[in-house]
Amino acid sequence: MTGWIIFGSILLVLIILFAQSIRVRLIYEKEAEITVKILCFTLFRTPVDPKTAEKKKRKNAKKAERKRIKAEKQRKKAEKKGAGKSGGAETSEENADSSSGAADDEKDSKKSGHKVGKQAKKPKMKLSVDMIMDYVRSASPPIKRLFRKIRIRDVYIDWVVGSDDAAKTALKYGGLCSSIYSAQEFLTRYFDTKIGEINIEADFAAEKDDIFVYMLLKLRISTLLGVVLWLGVRVLKTYLKYNSRPKPAKTAKKVKARPAPGR
Repeated sequence: MTGWIIFGSILLVLIILFAQSIRVRLIYEKEAEITVKILCFTLFRTPVDPKTAEKKKRKNAKKAERKRIKAEKQRKKAEKKGAGKSGGAETSEENADSSSGAADDEKDSKKSGHKVGKQAKKPKMKLSVDMIMDYVRSASPPIKRLFRKIRIRDVYIDWVVGSDDAAKTALKYGGLCSSIYSAQEFLTRYFDTKIGEINIEADFAAEKDDIFVYMLLKLRISTLLGVVLWLGVRVLKTYLKYNSRPKPAKTAKKVKARPAPGR
């Protein structure tokens, strides 16, 4: 009974974990900030938090100090062993000299002889257009599914265009509107996207742009694992298709000719 309880608890934890999403938060305001999280755990963050960087620096310093102390102890032990073996080293050198001649002769004989039993190198696989297209066709369905399962939420863009010249500001404003709304159409077509607010303005009195961008990306762990396994199976099938050894052709059995009956 206890075993079933443990098994059920582990299974429940795995189900809850796989149902969670990897969250990627993107913020741009004077500098880019990227944070990758699962539940309450931060997997990646840039720029690095100063407190976290200081902790990591102290940890690396302690690790380097432990390695130095360990290396110093090993060096002292090696020196003690070397001092104890110095007396018997002289006798062993004579035996080593006598055996070295035989070893050299044996090496020369091996070099001069032919290498026996060494298999020929396998021919390198040559890439072809058909092979590359097969790999692309194999990988495209899982990758398309991965893109469709990425959820983009809370997209906020507040961009005030400015420059030192009014004409430049007008041109920048027009090009920026075209680019951002084209990107919006692309995201809503190929991703599960929900746009919060997009605000683009032109300030002819400002000398530079004022930008704020916020975006949240989500992807379930179970979806990611499923797509990775699916992609691996499809790519492996394509690899075996081009790298499997052809079976040797069966040779026809020789039939002995019967002597013609005498007349």
